[in-house]
Amino acid sequence: MVAGMIEALGEAALSPIAELRPGAGAVRELEKQTTFAGSGLAAGGASGYDVAALVFALRDAVLEFAGADDRVPVQEIFEWLVVVALDAFATAGRTSARERADAQIEEGTPVILVTPDVPAVLLLGAPSAATLDAILARTLLLVVRTGARSLIIDVGGVTDPQSPTITEAADRFFAQPRLQPVELLLSGAPESSAPMWRTLAEKRGATLRWVDRFDAAVSAALQRAGTSLVRRG
Repeated sequence: MVAGMIEALGEAALSPIAELRPGAGAVRELEKQTTFAGSGLAAGGASGYDVAALVFALRDAVLEFAGADDRVPVQEIFEWLVVVALDAFATAGRTSARERADAQIEEGTPVILVTPDVPAVLLLGAPSAATLDAILARTLLLVVRTGARSLIIDVGGVTDPQSPTITEAADRFFAQPRLQPVELLLSGAPESSAPMWRTLAEKRGATLRWVDRFDAAVSAALQRAGTSLVRRG
């Protein structure tokens, strides 16, 4: 990482000192290499102090060779590079944290068989669109494998069951032809949102029924399957 910054710094030094300012073409490659360094340090588990220390250490090394008239411009450009590096460091850290959270949500979201012929998915947290698609793809495979007549979709654990991320993923899911003969039982959503969910499903040729509780959804699915919990027990 430092080698890339030094090489870019050498190229920038070929330009007049007045052109070494934030956003100028002469320092564009140096800014890019500094961004790589900041994001790379985030991946390596460094702290923000480590990022700043790296840039300032390079600044101090450069100042040893700078003339008296060049010291202020050099210090100013390195102050800017600290901002660039820390911004890249913070962005990479947020991205990494989000990816870890998405992986945990995808792995931890229950996609289960309540009984051998009643599948259910219990959505949790605030999953990303890609994570939702992966969870719902797993759900569809379970529906197809069991030949289920009903599918319970519980959104009680979702941060915002009416968010665009959730509804857009549901719209893509409802468009699956394999779901058309399946009754979708939605639980955990506010009753006021039931018309929106029903319209969303009907637009894709699917059938959706809102129920107020998960146990009510299970009872409805068992009734449709022609079985009961008592008999299964």
